[in-house]
Amino acid sequence: MRKLVFTSILAACLALPGIACAQWYAGLAVGAGGADVPAGSYAAGVRGMLRLYAGYEFTPHVAAEAMSFDLGVPKDKAAGSKSTIGAFGVAAVGTLPVERWRFTGRVGVMFMEGRADIADTKKTTQQMLALGAGYDVIPKLTLGVEVGFSRVEFGPPLNEKANVNWTGLAATYRF
Repeated sequence: MRKLVFTSILAACLALPGIACAQWYAGLAVGAGGADVPAGSYAAGVRGMLRLYAGYEFTPHVAAEAMSFDLGVPKDKAAGSKSTIGAFGVAAVGTLPVERWRFTGRVGVMFMEGRADIADTKKTTQQMLALGAGYDVIPKLTLGVEVGFSRVEFGPPLNEKANVNWTGLAATYRF
């Protein structure tokens, strides 16, 4: 019994610093991205990108995050050939803080939705990988850049898979 009490107290003492620094955060990233398809096709072209996210930092180095992601319509597309890419995702986030800099990596899954005027909407689960670097402008606000990668599928009659890449400026606020 004494060992159990001692082990519980020791575990609580070791966990307290992690609990004390745990916090919620939210942010947004805006930029550009696109699907990796042949030039001139229905999904080719640079698109505007918006990623909204919120997460929970368990420690200064580990967090879990949920996000909504949207790549808009490429410009200069003929009527009937527009496409959009949207997603909801979850990711594990690793952070390496170096003084006022934060270097992040995200690994997760995105529930991608490829929508095109000339095809059925197709929803698939795809892997997601993103890297970022940011600077703490003030202790609770980080501004930075991020690059990311995932995949999308478009439904019949296209039945096509494409890589999706994005680059954006990100702002994160920790509560």
